[in-house]
Amino acid sequence: MEDVQEKLIKCFSAVFPELLPHEIVMASPSTAGAWDSLTAVTLLAVVEEEFGIELELNGKLEDMSFESILARVTQGGESQVRTESAQVSTAKLG
Repeated sequence: MEDVQEKLIKCFSAVFPELLPHEIVMASPSTAGAWDSLTAVTLLAVVEEEFGIELELNGKLEDMSFESILARVTQGGESQVRTESAQVSTAKLG
């Protein structure tokens, strides 16, 4: 299974093809030249598609970074696993 960080790097590469992998892990709106609100929405859509989760553009665009999106994806994945486990447990009881 691919590492979450590697998958997220691929998502960023699709939206920011000019960035190298070592630049992506440090990317933020202030470091990636073409990062605007449309790019942010596009990036979140790509990430949501890749990971099968829903993310919202919370707060300011300046608060987004590779690191913060990675944290949100990791959190979302854990939450999704817990929800699926609860559904399985409930189905077994019912």
